Amino acid sequence: MLHLLSDQQKNKVIKEYRMRLVVVVCWLIVFLSLAGVAMLIPSYLTAIGKVNSIKSENLQKENSIQSLNAQNFTEKIKQVDSDLNALKISVVILSPREAYDKILSSLPVGVVVGRYTYSLIDNNMASISIDGTAPDREKLVELQNQLKLNQEFTGIDIPITNFAKKKDLTFSLKFNLTKITKK
Repeated sequence: MLHLLSDQQKNKVIKEYRMRLVVVVCWLIVFLSLAGVAMLIPSYLTAIGKVNSIKSENLQKENSIQSLNAQNFTEKIKQVDSDLNALKISVVILSPREAYDKILSSLPVGVVVGRYTYSLIDNNMASISIDGTAPDREKLVELQNQLKLNQEFTGIDIPITNFAKKKDLTFSLKFNLTKITKK
């Protein structure tokens, strides 16, 4: 039917359709905005309620802390301190993060660790595997020697296949982490 109209009337009809489309889109945006706000109101009210309950709990805890007898509190601190002194020397195994930090501190310049795996074998030992790249054989041997300096790491051997190339070596090291005595 649009083909039967003159150009001026076609343009007028197209302009009216575009205006209707703009109005519909505007109403859609308004409706979606109102619906979004309506959906956010319950979570906002819940958050305010939780904040108020946390504030009241903190106020109650502050009041209970202030009501403690200072003499009793210092006696408890002395008791806990003496208990901790009795356990001052302990044997522990490094956490994955501590072990990773020790490995990173042992890395020679140019050696990059691409993958790090920490597996707890039992309470006394963990298995560590690192994969990465080294610029040359000397850096790889230097990494092995640096790791051997840490008493926690044992069984550090570089497979001969890691020395297949002279430069840009990809390596895979597997070794164990044993318990250490901390003071």
